[in-house]
Amino acid sequence: MTLSQTASITKKIIVLTILALFVGTVGFIGYKIWYAYYLSTLPKVEEKPDLKFGSLPAPNFPQVTVSSSNYSYSLDTQTGGLPKVGIDSGFEKIIKVYFITKSFASLLSADRSQTLAEKFGIFSAPQILTETQYQFNSANKTLLVNLDTGNFSYTKQASISATPSLDDDNKLVSDFERFLNLIGYLKEDLKTGRTKVILLKNDSGLLSPTTLRSEAVGTLISLWPSPIDKKSIFTPDFNKALVNATVLTSAQNLEDYLFINFTYYPIDTTTFGTYPTKSAEEAFDDLKNGAGVVVVEPLKPQVSISSVYLGYYLPQIYSPYLQPIFVFEGPNFVAYVPAVNSQYLNPAR
Repeated sequence: MTLSQTASITKKIIVLTILALFVGTVGFIGYKIWYAYYLSTLPKVEEKPDLKFGSLPAPNFPQVTVSSSNYSYSLDTQTGGLPKVGIDSGFEKIIKVYFITKSFASLLSADRSQTLAEKFGIFSAPQILTETQYQFNSANKTLLVNLDTGNFSYTKQASISATPSLDDDNKLVSDFERFLNLIGYLKEDLKTGRTKVILLKNDSGLLSPTTLRSEAVGTLISLWPSPIDKKSIFTPDFNKALVNATVLTSAQNLEDYLFINFTYYPIDTTTFGTYPTKSAEEAFDDLKNGAGVVVVEPLKPQVSISSVYLGYYLPQIYSPYLQPIFVFEGPNFVAYVPAVNSQYLNPAR
């Protein structure tokens, strides 16, 4: 084979190689485009709820005297309508139900309750109300402790009179948190949850809410657990958490506290089941038909609803599940409605 023949063959091989690479590249790109289009035309695989906990008990809403069906409602939201579940942000079609850990008394629970009483300046032996309820008393103080949960309520009898000006809200909250930390009761999720301070005035020897700081002699401070899945936690009293304190002037010192309620249930965010969310229209119908609970009663029977959102409901009495709820809110009005599809809820007893 001559040199010119070798060069000619080499040139043909190079041309054919380039052509093959070009055809292969174009073919591969074309295949990827077709496959992407093919995938886009396939019906979406819809997530299915796992219903891990089976049928759920109806949320343990507070007992009220007036049914939610006793009111007439108008929708005055920003959109003029209800949110779309599965479409609008924050309204998932499948929602999580979380497990709440149940605690039990141990051999050390009684000793811990005595130690807690001493932190409140009570050094007497407990009055044993039940196997799990101890009450400690002194001249003007009472401490009730649940040995299973460690939850407690503290009350001090004191006359209410004019006091110096109150600390600002941020200081009241931070001092209450510091006090709980001092007695070993400040939980991590209470540090980042929402808070609320309600001003209290002296009303013939009793404390009642006021909006005027100039006439306030005390405050009600509330700490809620942190939001879960960007949804706030709500309690039977919309304006008061299960962890709250009534104080005079400040929350720095024990003598300033008239009342403390500490009810806390650990939420296991790693253990949950998924359930279908009812539509906002179904929830609104439930509200109108009396299947909701009005926790802030309006002054008039005509109610304007200005916002609708999802949250989680944490009852005063232990329940094994943290369940989602619809919250309907308007001027001087708040109502709760279960958010899990009704077919997966046992009727309320």
